[in-house]
Amino acid sequence: MWQLQNMTPFAAERAFVRDKNGAEVWVVAVKASFTINPDGSTSIAEEQPEVCNAPKYRGDPTTSSLLCDSDLVHTKPGTDVILHGHAYAPQGRQIPWTDIEMRLGSVVKKRLRVFGDRYWEKGTLNMTEPELFEKMPIIYERAFGGIDATRQFMEPRNPVGTGFAVKTEHIIGQRVANIEDPANLITSWKQRPQPVGFTPIAGHWLPRLKFAGTYDTKWEKTRQPLLPNDFDERFYHCAPPDQQVKGYLKGGEPVELYNLSPNGQLRFQLPQMSLGFKTFFGAKTEEHEAQLHSVIIKPDVPQVSLVWQTHLNCHNRDSQLEKTVVFQKKS
Repeated sequence: MWQLQNMTPFAAERAFVRDKNGAEVWVVAVKASFTINPDGSTSIAEEQPEVCNAPKYRGDPTTSSLLCDSDLVHTKPGTDVILHGHAYAPQGRQIPWTDIEMRLGSVVKKRLRVFGDRYWEKGTLNMTEPELFEKMPIIYERAFGGIDATRQFMEPRNPVGTGFAVKTEHIIGQRVANIEDPANLITSWKQRPQPVGFTPIAGHWLPRLKFAGTYDTKWEKTRQPLLPNDFDERFYHCAPPDQQVKGYLKGGEPVELYNLSPNGQLRFQLPQMSLGFKTFFGAKTEEHEAQLHSVIIKPDVPQVSLVWQTHLNCHNRDSQLEKTVVFQKKS
């Protein structure tokens, strides 16, 4: 009962979840990982990273950023595009700053500016000149945000970042954000720019949190333990809003990365593949399709993973579900 027969070379996992109204839903996710070759072609990776079945953080969830969110959610309205990596100085020389850019087809075009370490100086409250660097991690710990020295105030869009304070005396000696939006560069400690990055946003941070719904007295009396009526499935998106694709990618889309790898430029196409799913309820069989929920790019490896997810309504028939067979269709 509830078995998964995976006939692909990729990682796969399954779970029962409940929809907004508590109905049981059978979810299967397949994570297909590919090596990006020097000529831009892709090939199936020898090691297949596991499906992420629960949120994972860099460290303590209260003080570190999200590495991956669960792939076994009810559904996403579109595809998340995530990138884990570093900014690289062009030609390996030490520099004070550089621009990095990610492009995916015509749907994602995002540029960030990355600086070496800078600090807010005592007296003038100017920032120091950026230190030289060759490689800088693109993580929210180095984007604008953080918690004020009093521990009473925090930046709700990025509580693990740097450069946030509510008083002058609290900012002195703090590191200025390394990662910025080139169109809205920081010039004063009083600025509150949008934290920027390429990696996932935690569910308890803004803007994701606003889609979680209202958990008030009315919810306690009329809905608990179900999700609130105003829960929005956009909550399941973990990519930054400008990396969320409306609708679903299909594979085959071109990707271009600039200053995100030692060679300076990395170009490839998302792999194209077609997966099939057959779920057996006793003598009855249902075939169903999957959508591309996530694209995860790791240019340091270099590798790209595609997470396909399918969900099947199974309310009041979960006890009849025997197994789902996952197979790769011939192109």
